Amino acid sequence: MAEVVQYHLEQMVGELEDLERRDLFTKPELKAIVKKRTKFEYALRRRRVKCIDYLRYIEYEINVDALRRQRKQRKQQHSAKTTLSDFSITQRIIAIFERAVVRHPEDVQLWLQFVEFIKSRRRMSTGDADEEDDGHSRLLSQVFARAISAHPYESQLWIKAAAHELEVNMNGSAARALLQRALRLISDDKELWIEYFRLELLLVEKIKARRRVLGIDGEKETGDSDEVQATGSEDTEDAGFIDLPQLDEEGGQDLMVEKLTEKALAQLDQKTAASAGNLTEEQRAAMSQQTNAYLQGAVAQIVFEQAIQAISDDLSFRQELIAIAGQFAGAEQLRQRVLDSIGQDFVTDADARAYLCSVHLSTISTESPELIDGLQLAVENFKQALSELDTPEMWAKYVEFLSQWLDASESMKSLQAYFAAQRKRAVAMISESRDVRLNEELVLSCADVIEADGGDVLSWLADATQRFPESADVWHRRMSALVAGNHDGLASGIASSSRIDNLFTSQALLQAPASRKLWDLWFNWTELWFSRKDVSADKVQARYMSAFARVTQQRTLQALSADPDSLAQVQALVAHLQTRYIDWAWKLPASHQPLSAFGELAHAQFRPDDDDSDMEDSEQCAEPATGNIEALRQAYRNVSRHAFPMPGFYRRCIELETDAKHLAMLHEMACRVDEAESEPWLAYLRFLAESKQLSQASDVFWRATQTIPDAEQPAFEAAYKNMFQ
Repeated sequence: MAEVVQYHLEQMVGELEDLERRDLFTKPELKAIVKKRTKFEYALRRRRVKCIDYLRYIEYEINVDALRRQRKQRKQQHSAKTTLSDFSITQRIIAIFERAVVRHPEDVQLWLQFVEFIKSRRRMSTGDADEEDDGHSRLLSQVFARAISAHPYESQLWIKAAAHELEVNMNGSAARALLQRALRLISDDKELWIEYFRLELLLVEKIKARRRVLGIDGEKETGDSDEVQATGSEDTEDAGFIDLPQLDEEGGQDLMVEKLTEKALAQLDQKTAASAGNLTEEQRAAMSQQTNAYLQGAVAQIVFEQAIQAISDDLSFRQELIAIAGQFAGAEQLRQRVLDSIGQDFVTDADARAYLCSVHLSTISTESPELIDGLQLAVENFKQALSELDTPEMWAKYVEFLSQWLDASESMKSLQAYFAAQRKRAVAMISESRDVRLNEELVLSCADVIEADGGDVLSWLADATQRFPESADVWHRRMSALVAGNHDGLASGIASSSRIDNLFTSQALLQAPASRKLWDLWFNWTELWFSRKDVSADKVQARYMSAFARVTQQRTLQALSADPDSLAQVQALVAHLQTRYIDWAWKLPASHQPLSAFGELAHAQFRPDDDDSDMEDSEQCAEPATGNIEALRQAYRNVSRHAFPMPGFYRRCIELETDAKHLAMLHEMACRVDEAESEPWLAYLRFLAESKQLSQASDVFWRATQTIPDAEQPAFEAAYKNMFQ
């Protein structure tokens, strides 16, 4: 080990001497650099070297090189002759990356970081820029070839490699070949098809530009030979071409578009490479006829057709293709072809029909006079779509569209009035056929519209809860409206507090017992009445204890039975309510009378309209700086004795408790509740270590090793050792 480390250090001698000679680093700084590099080199010679060890070394070298560049620029040495230290650090970083990818070839992110580093160094080239660019380009091509061979199913590697061929090597054919090979392996990858589609359109655009320069299409434009060569060099041989070997995963089948492209472009490039002066008018016309289909996007259309065969049921995929086609002039026909395919393949999809109704608006500026006509056309398209697809989902999309443009047209009163009238008419039509046109989403959208128009939203929501009795969102919307009306003191048409309480307990929470936001709304309303001194703390506490039991009832489990993680959801809800209960007790003012034990709460009932004489001494004020510690302790005693405490409950209690004796008890209980997890044990051990109870910490550590699974033992023991370092 030492010999290898010494060898790597000896390779740095020339670089260090050059840095000292150019006065970029002092001797103490160079000694510190050598010491740090020695530490990193020994770390890389261990039996088990993690990827992060290489990355830390690389990060350090990048920082050293950045400091060298800054000092060189400050000393105005940028015009000096290139010396060893100008490129040695970059070479060392590349060597470290090479060692890293050899040791961890399975890490895709490591390969991507290697690629990005070479790209960044290529942009920062110094000295002989052309020679250094070629070197970085060749290295980058080699890295791409190795990375793709190691990870042939990672689409990002293929895409970045194709971009390198197109943008750096100016080789469109190589970029096309890479993406075609990738699609043989990963034919269902959206990003690959999108980038291939974009590439074909981009290559057509480049060929059109080249033909304009050569004078094949239209008048010949003025330009030197360098321009022509730069525009049309996509098939030029390049030393940096990615020479990717044949992969075992590749099948023998060819893409139809590959055969067509190779044949068409071979003929096209051969002819367009000729000088424009050597062509007769007849030859120009023949070339235009032969290449017209390709220049109009025939190959891109074939790419699209094969793409939708591979990915047939993804609307967002086709929307992205439409957005790409819209970026290129002359691709209107192709864009329309994609739109037509959506109309044919997504006849009963409300999202697709809504998209088609308003897609033309994306090409119209908001300041254009054509906007009003475009919006009216969109409304007519929606009405036509609704006559063909009269579903709740389609009506929801229509109402959403109208609401969106109603909000966006505030500066145009006439347009705003038009959308308001259309939306009101749509809600009326939905209300006339509620059995057919309503779903939960549409209920909420219409409720917002009715409320905004000043209608009877409570009656609408009352009917909705009868139609969708198990919908937590509908119940939450109805109860929110009732609570808001009661809170604002609106006497007319607003339910009394006792009726609201009855709706909560006998219907809303019974029908949707697993809704966290519904429980929060109920307790927010309960605590509001407590703050107004209309209910005692014991009655609020009794409601919390009742909630803990109700949430774990069989009905809640049945409501979540379709979800494989239903038990975890119930536990998370119980933990949330228990934590909320603790926080409420902690925020009680210190002058408040002590909370009762759970046994004294059995007969407590919540009646906001009752006259509670026990509230006369009570004062509700802002949260105290330290909190009501006695109320906190009584609260967590109640939960510990009469409910099933969750791990999150004990974590919150530990955060608030200050007494060492009570903290030890809470840590002990937390470990018993969640004994298979290492975090409670580590928190307990940390507490014992801070309080100097080392003997007890040893006993707790032994108990932890008996309960924590074997797979987590190494990480637990490592964390325990770090605690005492």
